[in-house]
Amino acid sequence: MSSKKKYSSPKLFEFRIKYNAGSGRSAQDSYHYYSAENASQALLYHELMMKRRGYRSQTISIERKDPYRAIANVPPRWIDESNLINNE
Repeated sequence: MSSKKKYSSPKLFEFRIKYNAGSGRSAQDSYHYYSAENASQALLYHELMMKRRGYRSQTISIERKDPYRAIANVPPRWIDESNLINNE
């Protein structure tokens, strides 16, 4: 018998981060989408991307897409994980 190692990658979720250019700068909110293991990782990706491009913004919310809704052929549902923002 051969003993092959099975490599498993961590499960990635789709996150949607709602942000605004800041108070007094923009009345319109924007979204960025990230694939990440958890909400804190998605927020880190977002902050690094904003810093790399030289943007200043305020993060309004972080939501995780429910992956099981697609199986049932219903519209996607976003689960709020914004408590991470308030803790920082």
